[in-house]
Amino acid sequence: MKKFALLFVFLLLVSFIFVDCKRGGDSPIPGIGKKIGKKLEFDNTDDLLVTENEVKSFVKAHPVFMETAKKEGEKLEGLAGKNVLKAMKGGRQAIKSVNKINEALEPYGFTIETYMKTYGKIFGTYAYMMGLEAKKLAKGNIKSMKAMLDNPNIPEEQKEDIRESIKELEKEDDSEEAKAYEKNIKIIDKYKDDLDNLLK
Repeated sequence: MKKFALLFVFLLLVSFIFVDCKRGGDSPIPGIGKKIGKKLEFDNTDDLLVTENEVKSFVKAHPVFMETAKKEGEKLEGLAGKNVLKAMKGGRQAIKSVNKINEALEPYGFTIETYMKTYGKIFGTYAYMMGLEAKKLAKGNIKSMKAMLDNPNIPEEQKEDIRESIKELEKEDDSEEAKAYEKNIKIIDKYKDDLDNLLK
């Protein structure tokens, strides 16, 4: 599994560096064509937003991506190494593999890059949702945390840390990123069962 993971990362790196992806049809990600290929970082909160069409396409594309990536990753086994000829052969095979994966994703409106971007947005939202749950549980302890501030046996330095923790828990996250993820949650919730089954 670890070996395949390393090969898959290598395959993705090759796709970002060497492959000029050809896009057929409309991508489910509005306006993504101009941005992908330059960089994968999220430039602003608009890049964090996921559309319902995007999630629906991802649900269909993910099993195809995983199956194709596994097959293509196996072809790269044994091709990495210090031997120059073997490395060159591995590079050529990696480019062929990237093309195969792009072809498999094309019917769903994705390339490897746009697929990974959607993957990141979905899991960024999942991480945000998990953070909300953790914060909700932690908020239940605020009362006991405040009671600790009256305990004379607790050092002042530790009390200061407790005060900071309480302050963070009571503060509402009104950042632009949080607003984007809140919008995503409404869409993700509609497909949560499908996504959970795909990604478990």
